[in-house]
Amino acid sequence: MKLISGFITIALLSTCSGPREGAGSSSSPRVNIPFTPDISINEVMVAQIDHAAHFIWNAANPANAASAIDWQEVEHHAIQLIASRSAISMGGTGVNDAMWIAQTSWREYVNMLNNASLLALESARQQDVAQLSRAGDLLVESCELCHRQYKPAIPTEGFTHPH
Repeated sequence: MKLISGFITIALLSTCSGPREGAGSSSSPRVNIPFTPDISINEVMVAQIDHAAHFIWNAANPANAASAIDWQEVEHHAIQLIASRSAISMGGTGVNDAMWIAQTSWREYVNMLNNASLLALESARQQDVAQLSRAGDLLVESCELCHRQYKPAIPTEGFTHPH
């Protein structure tokens, strides 16, 4: 429930930030409101990213028949991954969160994850199995590289994937 309320808060805050610079308002620049989620990056990873990425990996598995792919669910999970970018870029309550988000390599891994997720979304909308397979490979690559540097031991902070 906290995860959902955190994302609702993000959405509400983003609509309240005022007009963007160059968006018809010459009187005031965009105001960034400081925000820290009430959960850790690890919690977002386990509850949202891990679950969504596994669905995409399974859908992209060449052993699955293309006709068995639920493209609407692939699209849904790709959107979850894309939406997670903000949460894992801001940090949260985790003991390492502030250190992680300050690292250039962390931001690079987050961007890799996002790019793979965007490709998965495009793949779902085009129902392109080969492109989905490429997106799955890029997801694996971004996750493995990041975990080697930032989370070599699983689980951390006591969080595990429930299913």
